[in-house]
Amino acid sequence: MSKAQALHKLMIVVALLLILLVTMQSHAAPVHHKMQVELLPGLKMLKAQDTLTFAKDSPRKLSFVLHKDLQVSVTSADDSLILLHAATKEEPYAEYGLQLGSQDNKVSLYYQGVIFDAVVNDNSNGLIAPEGATLFGSTYWYPSFLDTQKSFDITVKTPLAWRSLIQGQITSTEVDSTSRTTRFVEIYPQEEIYLVAGPFSFYEKEMKDGKKVQVLLRKDDPSLAQSFISLVPGFIEHYASSIAPYPYSSFTVVENFWETGYGMPSFTLLGPTVIRLPFILNSSLPHEVLHNWWGNSVYVDYDKGNWSEGLTTYMADHWQQELAGNDRGYRLNTLITYSDFVAANPKNDFPVRQFRGRHNSSSQAVGYGKTMMIFHMLEFRFGKDLFKKALQDFYTENLYQRVSFFEIQKSFEKITNQNLNSFFTQWLDREGAPQIELPDVKVMRWLDGSYSTTYVLAQTQNAPPYELHIPVVWTLENGQVVRQMARLFDKSQVFSLVSHSRPVKVAVDPDYHVFRKLFVEERPATLSSAFGSPEVHFFFDPSQTTAEKFAQSWAASTEGKDSFHSMADTLNLPTQGALVFVGEKDLFAQFMKSQLEDQNFELTDTTVRIDSQTFQLADTSTVFVTRLKSNPQQTVVWVRWSKDNNPVEWASRLTHYGTFGILVFKGRPAVLKSTWPVLQSPLQRNL
Repeated sequence: MSKAQALHKLMIVVALLLILLVTMQSHAAPVHHKMQVELLPGLKMLKAQDTLTFAKDSPRKLSFVLHKDLQVSVTSADDSLILLHAATKEEPYAEYGLQLGSQDNKVSLYYQGVIFDAVVNDNSNGLIAPEGATLFGSTYWYPSFLDTQKSFDITVKTPLAWRSLIQGQITSTEVDSTSRTTRFVEIYPQEEIYLVAGPFSFYEKEMKDGKKVQVLLRKDDPSLAQSFISLVPGFIEHYASSIAPYPYSSFTVVENFWETGYGMPSFTLLGPTVIRLPFILNSSLPHEVLHNWWGNSVYVDYDKGNWSEGLTTYMADHWQQELAGNDRGYRLNTLITYSDFVAANPKNDFPVRQFRGRHNSSSQAVGYGKTMMIFHMLEFRFGKDLFKKALQDFYTENLYQRVSFFEIQKSFEKITNQNLNSFFTQWLDREGAPQIELPDVKVMRWLDGSYSTTYVLAQTQNAPPYELHIPVVWTLENGQVVRQMARLFDKSQVFSLVSHSRPVKVAVDPDYHVFRKLFVEERPATLSSAFGSPEVHFFFDPSQTTAEKFAQSWAASTEGKDSFHSMADTLNLPTQGALVFVGEKDLFAQFMKSQLEDQNFELTDTTVRIDSQTFQLADTSTVFVTRLKSNPQQTVVWVRWSKDNNPVEWASRLTHYGTFGILVFKGRPAVLKSTWPVLQSPLQRNL
């Protein structure tokens, strides 16, 4: 996740003003910053001398924006500076006009001031404080020229106990009795310049090619550092062999002093809790490493759609699940999330090409999930080898350029030698998803003993048909498994299978290779069904004050309309919306027992058994999710907790477990995470 998105949106406003005020600067070459920066943490202050070099054909009138609390002046002869627009309450920057003299294409600026945007709800545009400094592009801590890339040669002076980091290569470090000065050089064009610094414990390992893996922690923790240092080289080597050599001289894991999860060129900035989450090592870590290829060296043209997050999710998150043998489940969860947050709320839907960045679960379901599935469908259709070659071509042809899905399409068409306009248009420019059905299957036995099977595949969405490549899997009486690829381009088509053994079962897309709407019957009930429901009804006993607090806390994470029902001895259930039973109550227990009677589930006054595992209710917190038998469109959730879990804090943590329908916790750790097995599917048929 990048701060560059926020900067991009703000700069659109600046662009409109500049059209009237100044001649637009050329974008042919990056602006080069030769900068000396000093951080004064006790004063929350930055001082900088910046000599900027522009392209030889640059206009003599330019403009830039700078942090609202930085005072700037020109220190070069024959150049001048004026204030065009002072900062407002809504804008964290002021806008300046720069007139270059007639002598050369360089200008020197000096600026200093306080940078401190206080952290509120784990969000800040950047600050300098005694705890550390974290400065983004959206901090405007250096002169930022509209839509112009940067190269740089920057020295950063900090207190002796501090270390600093910018995405460029470290060329020197000098220390004296009170300070540390580090020089960073980056000759390739960058979208933004990021600076972090603080009193870090430093760990480093050199890889075989001389590039370095580093960890910067706010407290000495060799074990934590080693967990990152041991894994990062493998991720870098994997992506270097799959795409191209790693584009930076190092990769650094940095602990921030508030909760973040950002990926910048050559480093990732993780909050103190986030960095210690166990799943980070095999989910977020490869994701952030890969962003150095997708997003941080091939840049995103956000006006034409953010392709980077979906591609990175596919090649990192999906890849990790594939290594663990759970890629099928990962794709299913992706389709479930889309069903819960988008298909169930069509007003939340939008075309992939309009995705700019994640701001809630529904935008994530489209921008990350649907886009991830688009790349999977390309790989499934053309194979891993052509998929890899197409992405290698995309990377080498567009390195350090701002590009869109168009360039991705161009590379795939080049490598596959196919016209893919229909594929990209239907998946990028249309809302929604296809609905596939299997309305008819007929088996005929011929006199020679062979079998001819005809079947119909249909698209039943209320929209024009998609061009789909759908895997169909047959199980024959002799145990043989036959796989077909059905090319469904119309609303309804007839297909056939000829076999020497009788087909006994057919399954359409059983491994979820196609982005499509799920039938209720083919997907397990999960917490995301409740989080994304248009209506969520909370039921609790008013005598249990903690239950009401849990409900209020959890309601903040849902996207639908919340209703709260205080009840005692009866359940009057609404006919639509998700139902959430909160707390210990026999009425809840008996109701869930009736709903789960077909599953391998047993509940007593003191224990709960799920498959072969038995847990004591007194020392566990549990979440069970199923579908209402009388109306499978409604999700039912029962959540209860032991004394080891604070209900309000636990409610917040549970929002990270949306893909599960069975959860058992002992204290904080989850000892069981699963879903109830699906017992039937309209896309599978026994013959």
